[in-house]
Amino acid sequence: MGSYLEWLQDLPFPMWIAGSESLWSFPFVLFLHAIGMGLSVGAAFVICMRLVGVGRPLPVSSLRLFFKIFWGGFFLNLVTGSILFAAHATTTGYIPMYYAKLVLIAVGMVLSVPIRAFVDGAASDGAIPSRVKGLAAFSLVVWVAVITTGRLIAYVG
Repeated sequence: MGSYLEWLQDLPFPMWIAGSESLWSFPFVLFLHAIGMGLSVGAAFVICMRLVGVGRPLPVSSLRLFFKIFWGGFFLNLVTGSILFAAHATTTGYIPMYYAKLVLIAVGMVLSVPIRAFVDGAASDGAIPSRVKGLAAFSLVVWVAVITTGRLIAYVG
């Protein structure tokens, strides 16, 4: 795995991202990653907070648009996160916290499937089943953990 991480990090684009003093390199990619995080996790939070009972006058069906925002932010983070990883692959590739973050992202994505099925369903504006409330509450915890592990990558290693 070490040779792959070295190869990845030594590609011209990751080397430029990691080594350039330009604001258009690492700082810009990190900025876009933060925007993507705000869009994806922010949308997930709005949806899940409504499902656990915050903002009851707001119809759940009106949250369907937030899934488009979620996916836009997710794909922005997929691209920028991959670039950030490539720029520091030989460091980040050996940090268990990075892999914990990836597992948590996968859990968050799996949780989004039944949550979206409920929000897109015909019964979404009726009573919210306790199962859906539980999934939404767990999803909130998972997305907080994703952000936390992401920040800890810079400090734990």
